[in-house]
Amino acid sequence: VQPVPAVQKVVTPPPPATPVVERSYRQGKFQALFFEVAGLKVALPLKELGGIHQMGTLNTLPGKPDWYKGVMLYRDQKINVVNTAMWVMPEKYDQALAEKLNYQYVIMLGKSSWGLACEKLVNTISLEQDDVKWRSSEGKRPWLAGLIKQHMCALLDVEAMIALLAKGAASSD
Repeated sequence: VQPVPAVQKVVTPPPPATPVVERSYRQGKFQALFFEVAGLKVALPLKELGGIHQMGTLNTLPGKPDWYKGVMLYRDQKINVVNTAMWVMPEKYDQALAEKLNYQYVIMLGKSSWGLACEKLVNTISLEQDDVKWRSSEGKRPWLAGLIKQHMCALLDVEAMIALLAKGAASSD
């Protein structure tokens, strides 16, 4: 009787796991631009800043979400301007707040065509990694990278915010 040859099992290794995208500012010291919207201080890593423009004339577009303020033209570039107060704190946004807002600037997000309306530019500060309480998991606000402890303000995850804006998702989704 001939021995039955052992069946060779071909094992295909699983594809490598997609690593968590480490933002470049998550190592060492980094600079952050602080700005204000409706009395709330917000910051974004300077490396992720695409530019700052004076608020200009906005053309509203029908069928856009409430937080979409409009399109602003700047040197043949179309900038999609976000009503930052409505995006960042939809639960506090009401008629009274809307009437008090005085947007002066548009803060460009990275190399995208998205800009956040802001009322006041505060300053630029150098931060250490320990200055930020980094967010460890996704939550209600995927655009939040963490909280800057000393300044009690939100640090934006610009890439996540651009992705959400492009999808047309509101922060409470």
